[in-house]
Amino acid sequence: MINIQSSFAAVLFFSMMICQYTYAATEISGAGATFPLPILKQWISGYEENHSVKVSYLGLGSAEGIKRVTARTVDFAVTDIGLTKSELSQDDLLQFPLVAGGITPVINLPNVRAGEFKLTGKVLADIYLGKITFWDDSRIQSLNPSLLLTHLPIHVIHRKDGSGTTFTFSGYLSKVSDDWQKSLGMGSYLRWPVGEGQIGNEGIAKKVFELEGAIGYVEYLYAERFKLTTVSLQNKDGDFVIPNIDSFRRAFNQASWKRPSYYESLTNLPGSNSWPIVAISYVLIHRTNNDRLEIIKTLDFFDWIFSSSKSIDGGYISISDPTLLRRIKSSWKVLTDSKGNPVLK
Repeated sequence: MINIQSSFAAVLFFSMMICQYTYAATEISGAGATFPLPILKQWISGYEENHSVKVSYLGLGSAEGIKRVTARTVDFAVTDIGLTKSELSQDDLLQFPLVAGGITPVINLPNVRAGEFKLTGKVLADIYLGKITFWDDSRIQSLNPSLLLTHLPIHVIHRKDGSGTTFTFSGYLSKVSDDWQKSLGMGSYLRWPVGEGQIGNEGIAKKVFELEGAIGYVEYLYAERFKLTTVSLQNKDGDFVIPNIDSFRRAFNQASWKRPSYYESLTNLPGSNSWPIVAISYVLIHRTNNDRLEIIKTLDFFDWIFSSSKSIDGGYISISDPTLLRRIKSSWKVLTDSKGNPVLK
């Protein structure tokens, strides 16, 4: 039986060998989401150790990544804003999933430990709508009867750049709060009624860390690295769930991947230990008119990532299902170069 991973790697190697350019001089660039930035840094470092290729990636937010790949100023983008089939067709883009992880509310409250503070989606929405402004509000205190909450103002921290994290977070709030759905809805840019904007997941994490009484939302690994207090969040089944890799995976495993664009919404899903806010990061590359060397090396980079998924950081979930990986790599066969020739022979 032919090993599919090895066979595909051989096709990529053959494609590189027949390319007329100098392999050692190759550099590929990407931009986009800050959500997967920590694991992308690890992957880039590992890839560059074993390949004569430099990979650069700028964490500028999903919206900016989409803008740059559409304008062909980068070789690839990573976005947490999954594009529809029509959007992909309009901009000549191919999309496939790369990695997933949990988005968690984080707070800075004195004498409160990670996981012991409870929130519901509706209360969380009301905080971000400016309807709940102090931490000892009766709606918060009733969820946390064992905690002595002080009359401390709530400092709402949100993203001010175009963000896939915001896209997923606001999508979740739209599902659990009618008021949120009616007033703000789902989007990567929002007209926040209250709060202070920060750039990137790291910007929010730093601000929450510095400001007592603050609340924000970040990818889980940022909460861990900044030692922020995470909350226990009520899910669709009514259970209060702690954010960790197991609860993220409970939601992730419900993805069907049926759409041609692979787009999935993994928020407010059922399951006793299913974390209610899970996001997927997608790769965007152009379908046609590609520089042959650049696209071959871009594919080689992502092929290496998929082959190295066992070494992934514990805060993320890799794309490792063999059937899904076969489908993703098969989709790469539609890519063509500037002369209209297939990139993969």
